[in-house]
Amino acid sequence: MKTKLLLIGLLVFNTGSAYSQNPEDQKNQIRLEAGYAFTGSGDLEGYCFYNEYSRSVGNRFKIAPSIGILNFFRAAPDVQVLQAVNGISLDLTGYFYPLKTGNFNIETGLGFYVRNWHWIYATGPDQTFGVGNRIIGPGSYFDEYNTAPGYIISIGTVTRISKRLGISIRGVYQNDTNGDNSVTVRFGLRIGL
Repeated sequence: MKTKLLLIGLLVFNTGSAYSQNPEDQKNQIRLEAGYAFTGSGDLEGYCFYNEYSRSVGNRFKIAPSIGILNFFRAAPDVQVLQAVNGISLDLTGYFYPLKTGNFNIETGLGFYVRNWHWIYATGPDQTFGVGNRIIGPGSYFDEYNTAPGYIISIGTVTRISKRLGISIRGVYQNDTNGDNSVTVRFGLRIGL
């Protein structure tokens, strides 16, 4: 029993010492985000979830890979045509901080991503709908998958609420080679490691 307690104590001690005690030395951070999203010309609305790991490269730069899930849905007013889109995105963004104070930072980002899109179209009993070269007859559906790379533009703020925690608010525009784009407004919690 004493050996187990000693091993658990050593594990907790080693894990605790891995975290920096000085906020300025916290080179690694995790950001968890959720928010509102729309795609195209705003005709499909939905939500997104993102997890991001960032690493400081100097005082004003960070590099951050992330993974995101986006989900969009729209029904026509007469509910004769349904459209849904979901995507999984792998992003890599570089951030620059033009303004840094002790508790408030402005963050700008530029990067690229690869996204797997899944488009779903369904028609009502009396409706026909055209998607590209394909016509979807009454009472049927069509779905397609495509994967495309694209670029990211991001701007936002990060407000520190404690030594290790911060709140971020940002807007992100993404556009890929298929011409599909998305705009997201994200709220997140940033955790310093």
